[in-house]
Amino acid sequence: MGIDAEEEKGEHHDCGGDGSCVGSMDVDGMRVEDVLLMEFNTSEEAREFYNNYSRIKGFSTRLGRKVQNSASVIVRYTFVCNREGFREKKYLEMTNRKKEHKVVTRCGCVAEMRIKKKVGSGKWYVSRFVDEHNHELVPGKFVNYLRSHQKISDVEVAHLTSMREIGIGIPKIYESFAAQLGGFNLVNFTKQDMYNEVRKQRALQDGDVNAVIRFLEGVSRVDGRMFWRHRVGPGEHLCDLFWSDGRSQYDYGIFGDVLAFDATYGRNKYNLPVVVFSGVNHHNQTCVFGAALVSCESQESYIWVLEMFLECMGGKVPLSVITDGDPAMRIAIQRVFPNAHHRLCAWHLLRNATTNICDPQFT
Repeated sequence: MGIDAEEEKGEHHDCGGDGSCVGSMDVDGMRVEDVLLMEFNTSEEAREFYNNYSRIKGFSTRLGRKVQNSASVIVRYTFVCNREGFREKKYLEMTNRKKEHKVVTRCGCVAEMRIKKKVGSGKWYVSRFVDEHNHELVPGKFVNYLRSHQKISDVEVAHLTSMREIGIGIPKIYESFAAQLGGFNLVNFTKQDMYNEVRKQRALQDGDVNAVIRFLEGVSRVDGRMFWRHRVGPGEHLCDLFWSDGRSQYDYGIFGDVLAFDATYGRNKYNLPVVVFSGVNHHNQTCVFGAALVSCESQESYIWVLEMFLECMGGKVPLSVITDGDPAMRIAIQRVFPNAHHRLCAWHLLRNATTNICDPQFT
């Protein structure tokens, strides 16, 4: 069943976005009309609610279409079932693939929740809600294996930390979890999730953090345009750091139509990815627009870094962005720079061609 909010008349109710709306209602008996009366302070709260709702119902979610107004401000989001749409036919018909095709999971499911921004208050209200699925829903005991619900619990994090402290590597620890649970198929997180967790734990030491902040503050006193932001995670550990000096911002104002976004360099003392924003000037010389240290190569970290970059550069959006094709990076670019053309780095393409095809004439 699907209804638009315009068809319903009634008072909207605030939702905290932390699942409280789900926890305080009988979701099995929740009507579409009940959801259409909800309001959220931010789009992230709405997304969190729909994800919690999907957990109880037995399906996975993802972000669908976004709509902007004439001022390039997003005024509508659509959150959909993970099985919405269909895989493009051209990928299914490829016969020269080296890897087997992934399992086809998309079946054109129409379930969705659409939110719009209220004029004046800035809150988000549910304008459309469809609760119909054309596929079987997952039983509760298997929900944690769905993509949007994968999470390492606090107990598993503590186990991971204790095993790493005695020198056991991530692959062996992952095998240990699988053995305890009775098989790899019963582990509701991936090995990459464990690596991301380790990177979060490798917080910078207090002395180094203070030294960096003192250095950036010192540069700010000399360079009035020096821009830097950081954020902390649980335990007040430094997670992400972004900085850009005045000269870099001046260069971006002139040569910032094409932005190269590279996060391949991670061989540093803290094993943290270093993101470098760069471009090319009129002499074909590389100029750096900004840099960042991120806690993990996740969608959330990249979105934060891009938002800081946009704030630093006065809202100027590049026309084209060049990356190495990282999936989390691609999603972040779509959210923060929705109108920019995303292209793959020629150097990475040539490296992949040389490595996988082994035909100098083709390369």
